Amino acid sequence: MFLSSHEIARSREHALNNFLGLSDACIDAGQRFSELISTNTRNAVHQGGRHFAQVGHGQLETMFQLPVTAWLESAARASRLLDGALEIASEAHKAMIRNTESQVCMIDEMAFATINRATKTSPWEAEFFLQAMKASLQNAEQALHDISDAAIETATPAENEAHQTTEVIAPSKPAPRKRAAAQQKTG
Repeated sequence: MFLSSHEIARSREHALNNFLGLSDACIDAGQRFSELISTNTRNAVHQGGRHFAQVGHGQLETMFQLPVTAWLESAARASRLLDGALEIASEAHKAMIRNTESQVCMIDEMAFATINRATKTSPWEAEFFLQAMKASLQNAEQALHDISDAAIETATPAENEAHQTTEVIAPSKPAPRKRAAAQQKTG
């Protein structure tokens, strides 16, 4: 066996910490998503009640505008829901990338320790092969780090584009109806 008991224990502890970090990220994403859904549902019930209260008070122009207003407000809520869901997914994705990279680095450390021990106990002919393995592992680890950084950097502009798209899809206020304004002038 090439790894010491201390190295094995440290690698297990590191793996458990990575799993704990990943679990925390998933639980946080679940809580945030649950809050987002709850808020969206409360807003839908509140707005629906407000519309029906206006109709119940005999506001005739409100009855004619109800389908359009309800659709516009529903589109705005759906847009905010999509925006929030994409933000949560982006943060969870970044956490997964960081934890995965950290775990791979720990596995690489174990492989480096094994290679170093094998180098000390192997014949000199095997040293070239072991050094080549070590160099390729270092290059692979650097490539993984670069890919992880690129993935995290790509998530932020994608999140910003999603924010811009949802802002375009659903304006913050519904536009006033011209027909209702014209009826009020003639009435």
